Amino acid sequence: MEMFFRQIQETLRRGHRGALATIVKRKGAVPRREGAHLFVGERGNPHGTIGGGGFEAEVIKIATRCAQSSIGYLKSFTLVEGEDPSDMVCGGNVTVLIEPVSLESEATFTFLVDALVRHVPVCFIRLLLTEDQGDSRIHLGMMGGIRSDGSYYFPIPVEENLKRRLFSWGQVVLKDGSRTIRMLGPDILELPLSAGWNLAVFESLHVFPRLVIFGGGHLSKALCTMASFCNFRVEVIDDREEFADKARFPEASRVFHLPGYQRIPEIVTLDTHTFVVIATRGHRFDEEVLFQIAGRPVAYIGMVGSRQKNAIVFERLRERGISQSLLERVHAPIGLPIHSETPEEIAVSILAEMIQSRGVSRNMT
Repeated sequence: MEMFFRQIQETLRRGHRGALATIVKRKGAVPRREGAHLFVGERGNPHGTIGGGGFEAEVIKIATRCAQSSIGYLKSFTLVEGEDPSDMVCGGNVTVLIEPVSLESEATFTFLVDALVRHVPVCFIRLLLTEDQGDSRIHLGMMGGIRSDGSYYFPIPVEENLKRRLFSWGQVVLKDGSRTIRMLGPDILELPLSAGWNLAVFESLHVFPRLVIFGGGHLSKALCTMASFCNFRVEVIDDREEFADKARFPEASRVFHLPGYQRIPEIVTLDTHTFVVIATRGHRFDEEVLFQIAGRPVAYIGMVGSRQKNAIVFERLRERGISQSLLERVHAPIGLPIHSETPEEIAVSILAEMIQSRGVSRNMT
């Protein structure tokens, strides 16, 4: 999510316009959920995907036109078999918001990217004016955002009553994990039609998940590369300077040296969007890391090692006062059982387990 919106930000910084396509509603069997994005620059270079096939190709055509104008579309598509063999025969229906992104929108996307980088949930807000019933064209009124910490950005002055309603619904959307997007009319927002728009789109942007890897060995190198492809923001920590080398982990957002793995909670952000993999060079360091993070509210903790080695570490931690309930949260042995042997295969099994864990947590929210 962070990288996608950063791409839009960079396109605008270079002085190029574009168009953003977002799935805002779906029904039946469709390849992507609400909140799937596709961005098309004015030169026709697409980023992201909303499902592929002939459906996506048609959206790209419309988005390319939007990138050169001020008119957008709120358009429904029925995914049925067509002449194009690449079409996905789903039988579902999706509604896509295709909106022009002008150079004046750069500050809004900078606000959104900054929130995602800082792991602050943010609601992306668009005010739209739709045409008459049956016409899919829309005019963009305003793009802005509200963060969960109360900070906000609107590119134009906003009347106080409207600001209060936007804040209220923005927080509702951020707290409602079951719905990524809400589309509300002025009747629900209790505001007059004379406001110049008749539809508000509130979209909760997922905070980019972080993966913190303790240990900079061969397994960590493979895991860093693969996790970055799956939208994890990776940080690598090692107690040896030669292994805590950014050149060794080019995909990582941060790599640093931490002698003895001391004072981890003071140095490393450990929150509900953080996944932790412990892969240090020995029992003692594994124990030290796990002792410091076992009680932290992270999304996932996994520890590399055999059952015998992990049992020894757990026993020592119980003696140091770590409860059994906290130790039961740790995935050890780590990874899904796929008979993996090489560092790359083990990395696949760990990444699969993290993705599985991430999916379970999303469904529970």
